[in-house]
Amino acid sequence: MILQRLKLFNTFFDSRWEDLTRDTWLQTTYRDFSAGLIVALTAIPMAMGFAMAMGLRPEQGIIAGALACAVGRTWGGSKYQVYGPTAAFIPLIAGLVAKYGEAGGGTLQTAHGFLVLVSIIAGVILMLMGVFGLGKYAKLVPNSIVVGFTVGIAAVIALTNVEDILGLENFKDLLGQDEDMTGGILHNVELAYSNLNKINAWSILIGLGTFFLTKFLLRVSIFIPAPLIAIATSTLVSATLLADKGIIVVGDIYGSIPNHFFVFTPPILPAITSGVIIDIVYFTLAIVFVSGVESLLCSSMADRLADNRKTPFNPDKEFWGQGLVQVIVPMVNGFPCTGALARTATSIKAGAVTPLAGYFKAILKLALAYYIASYLELVPMACIGGILLWVASNMFKPAEIKEVLNHNKFHAGLMVYTAIMVPMTDFLTGVLSALVLYAVLFKFLDKPVKHKEMQPAEITGKLQAITASPGYFNCVTVPLAMTDEDAELLQYAAKLATQEISKEFHFVHVLPPQKHPIQPKQQEAIKQRIRDEVEKYFDTPVAGLKLNHEVMSGTSRLDKLIEYTVTSNSDLILLGHRKSRSGQRSLGRRLAMVTKASVWMVPEHTGRDIKRILVAIDFSAPSADSLSQATALAKLHGLSEITAMHVYFDASTVRYEEHVNEVKWHEVHAFEEFLSTIDTHGITVKPDFVESSIPANAILRRAQELEADLIVMSTRGHSSAVTILLGSVTSQVMSESPIPVVAIKHFGNQLGLFDTLIDNRFWEQSDTKTS
Repeated sequence: MILQRLKLFNTFFDSRWEDLTRDTWLQTTYRDFSAGLIVALTAIPMAMGFAMAMGLRPEQGIIAGALACAVGRTWGGSKYQVYGPTAAFIPLIAGLVAKYGEAGGGTLQTAHGFLVLVSIIAGVILMLMGVFGLGKYAKLVPNSIVVGFTVGIAAVIALTNVEDILGLENFKDLLGQDEDMTGGILHNVELAYSNLNKINAWSILIGLGTFFLTKFLLRVSIFIPAPLIAIATSTLVSATLLADKGIIVVGDIYGSIPNHFFVFTPPILPAITSGVIIDIVYFTLAIVFVSGVESLLCSSMADRLADNRKTPFNPDKEFWGQGLVQVIVPMVNGFPCTGALARTATSIKAGAVTPLAGYFKAILKLALAYYIASYLELVPMACIGGILLWVASNMFKPAEIKEVLNHNKFHAGLMVYTAIMVPMTDFLTGVLSALVLYAVLFKFLDKPVKHKEMQPAEITGKLQAITASPGYFNCVTVPLAMTDEDAELLQYAAKLATQEISKEFHFVHVLPPQKHPIQPKQQEAIKQRIRDEVEKYFDTPVAGLKLNHEVMSGTSRLDKLIEYTVTSNSDLILLGHRKSRSGQRSLGRRLAMVTKASVWMVPEHTGRDIKRILVAIDFSAPSADSLSQATALAKLHGLSEITAMHVYFDASTVRYEEHVNEVKWHEVHAFEEFLSTIDTHGITVKPDFVESSIPANAILRRAQELEADLIVMSTRGHSSAVTILLGSVTSQVMSESPIPVVAIKHFGNQLGLFDTLIDNRFWEQSDTKTS
């Protein structure tokens, strides 16, 4: 068994790479590269901030984050996890550096060497835990202690970095440089209070500006490298408008930042005393605890975030990889790292699929840092304080605290106890004492309580009037290529005509740019060809049906179709698609974006009969419109039932069983409230609730499982900027669906970035939480 594990642990191409196939390697590589770039841009300022908060040099954070990701992605057990410096290590490493560094009578080199020593020992222990299959036991740590520990660490980070934002002049003599192993917060607050006369108001402005700008940009979109933009903006303001305001910068404390990051740093063992032996045990156990718990929490969350339906993460291999991270990274001028939840979430949401994203992140981070190293010394220390304050605020998760409080009084007490003890004593004392209390008392006090039901969510927005009656369109425009490719589309259009979804069909062919203007006779000849082709399929008489034929020429097919859609007052565009051509999918998405018409996309080899309809809803007014349309279409096709699918995601890392049940209850009652406002035309609507952080993938997968013939969705017609920055579920489904998709658009024309942000109420969105 052990030999099998060792073989698995050292196998590079294992199940983590199962999504990288011959058919998808190019697309997957591009997605991983994009994700790696976004995370690299985000991680540079965070890594610097973490390192400085630990009492180390800024470049050590850069090398630690890059190398940890490369090592972790090579030997770790998760497909998606991003490794790097995490906030949980800040008070731990800061305490070690303070005790064995300059503040304790030693040097930074001695302190770092001792850190390397305990990290190597911790790494070996983690590797042995993986070899002996102990990964599953890390999951036994109670959620209440994990949440309390996180809250306590958040308090430590916030309070121990206050002097950065205040801009105190005697920074070297204050916080982060001379704090003891215990009583750190009280000591820091006392020092800050005694130096209030040295506060720099401009530093406060810079620090708080960095904090709020970072928070604002990330609420707009996770694709924005908010920390880097915030620091760059604040640095520029500090170096120009506020150049003479006495703002302390990184260079004032650390000097120039070198760009030769790789420096071998061997372990150093101080003179052996009982105190040193106790410290070795203390710091080793602390590193093992943080590495084990955080990495498994992050790996588990990563699988949920990525909607991983294939091989899950391997906890034992993850311990092996974590052990190697702790052995290798500190010896190359780094420090202990583990799985970083916020960066992992950003990577997944940015499209990461395989461990390649981690390698791209490592390479791009080092490359970017190499070229901007000379500018990093200009960063105000207040900026670093602002970033760390943002990190601390994200670690404070009201939803998880509320969940523990609602679980039972015993776990609520454990959480509060841990949250107080961690900052008031020290990291390991707080956690270990909480674990002892849990072990002694859980049999007597750990009893579930009855919970109140949650109130269903209200429907957002008011349902606007639909331009035509549900299931019916005033005018349908059908673009034709005038090749054999039109046959399937015309068959599909003819079937819809017999169902009487419209009384007016316009068949349009856009000629490519002509050297000479097309003559009237030529135009009429092409029109006749269109008539002849259409009549082959529209041979079943339909009362009142009007067929129109049009030929146009122009430099842009899209522009001409937009122009025709407007002039003909079309409210539906029926568009075919061949698998070998991606252009028409792009055309369909663009038409949905910039016209007032709905778009019905029909991929090749699509059956004409519609027997099963799946409609995607999000409890909004536009999705109410699409559900009404879907039920009307179902009635026209003689169906008695359709499926309404809502994709939700619960981002809590802590989830008790009763919480999961409450979420399901919420889904059911929110759907009932939503459905009560909609005319379903006598059709039974079967609800389907699926948890996924990637709605488009969930919709496509569910459509395949249900063998659906049609997907109906609403669209607001997001602009290109919105689609790139915020993403579009409808656009992605239209891009990838193998079955017809109807994008219903009855809520205005193209929706710009500002309107989209207001519509989404971005200021109410929660930030990606930091581990």
